[in-house]
Amino acid sequence: MSAATLPSSWTISSIRESLLLKTVSARELTAEFFRRIERDNPRINAFLTVCPERAFAAADHVDALIARGESLPPLAGVPVAMKDVLSTAGVRTTCGSKILENYIPPYDATAVSRLESAGAVILGKTNCDKFPWAAPTKIPLLVPCKIRPRRDMSPEDPAAVPQPRWLGSLPWLRWELIPAAPFGNRVLAAESRLLCPPMGASPVMD
Repeated sequence: MSAATLPSSWTISSIRESLLLKTVSARELTAEFFRRIERDNPRINAFLTVCPERAFAAADHVDALIARGESLPPLAGVPVAMKDVLSTAGVRTTCGSKILENYIPPYDATAVSRLESAGAVILGKTNCDKFPWAAPTKIPLLVPCKIRPRRDMSPEDPAAVPQPRWLGSLPWLRWELIPAAPFGNRVLAAESRLLCPPMGASPVMD
């Protein structure tokens, strides 16, 4: 399937179905989402770092499983974005801070390793307030985000998000530029469903 014929909107279930039917490969899907990032990130700055080598390696692993007829893990081939507070081995992790601007972790956070074990394809790390302190976006960040918190949400306004902690993940989910991203806790995930009902995910924190 060429980039011109790929759907603009994807869900986890539709990705799995398309991979099993071989109407799209995990590598093709990953390449399509990197095209979207390249196209739209300059006007939003939602991503601080992308990791194409890691992403394509994960996508190729999924395609190899399909070629061998093996069963797929639950998130096989699903492109995801990680908030830049979660350590990713060999991939810059800044926590939105200039102090950690060049920090390269030697290990993966548990959430990262579990997502990849489930077959997810990590595209990169999304913007956030420092460490994250839930500070307004007008306070200088590592890379200023071109979106801002607003209480009066307009579904047509790509510059509006309800909370600064969502600077990276939520705009990409809301405008269908990635199909999945984890939220840090159940409060954020629950509130996010008011804006993008089908796409919130969070860990259990009992």
